[in-house]
Amino acid sequence: MTISEELLAAYADGELDELSAARVERALGEDPALADRLEAMLSLKNLLAAHYDPVLTQPLPERLTAPIADAAKVVDLAAVRAARQRWSERPALRYGGSAIAAALALVLLFSVNRQEAGSGDLAGPQLVAALDGQTSGMVGPQGTKVLLSFRDKAGTLCRGYADKAASGIACREGDGWKIRFRGAAEANAQGDYRQAGSGDAAVMAAAQDMAVGDALDAAQEAQAIAGGWKK
Repeated sequence: MTISEELLAAYADGELDELSAARVERALGEDPALADRLEAMLSLKNLLAAHYDPVLTQPLPERLTAPIADAAKVVDLAAVRAARQRWSERPALRYGGSAIAAALALVLLFSVNRQEAGSGDLAGPQLVAALDGQTSGMVGPQGTKVLLSFRDKAGTLCRGYADKAASGIACREGDGWKIRFRGAAEANAQGDYRQAGSGDAAVMAAAQDMAVGDALDAAQEAQAIAGGWKK
């Protein structure tokens, strides 16, 4: 009775049905050489399991799971508004002069950025590519990260973004994206993208002022991308 290597390996892994397993066992009883091959297979299987099983049970490192977690996040604009409201209701006398000065500087920065946004520049090709095709949380090949997507009070689809050169909000107008808000650049001394900085905070603050309802979730974004961001 001939037993192939594939059939013997399936028997060693416990993957055969009752009839096939009985056939292999009968052959093992009749062929000592076949029994030796099975023993060798089982020894190798146990050796590999002892070596690799502890590795497979270890949790994945954060550098691998963080991009997936970022991509899965859906921005809750209601929570952003609530947090901002709680901050604005705190008594100013609880904070020192330096903290108050920093807060005033941040408010001034937001105000200046909103004024600059009035120019309504159209997004360039690199930014357009990111806004057209990237999902929120995704960092594209050129380093542009899309932060969130939402509809403004006029029902226009808008997207927040950030990279090492700039951050902002662009809204779909016709076949292009018009920049409606400009935030700060997100670069450190080496010019690398930094995920959660002042540019992101400025964009989120502007988005919660502009948006109606919550940010688009993953399914809504996928539908918008497929539809070319048309209303």
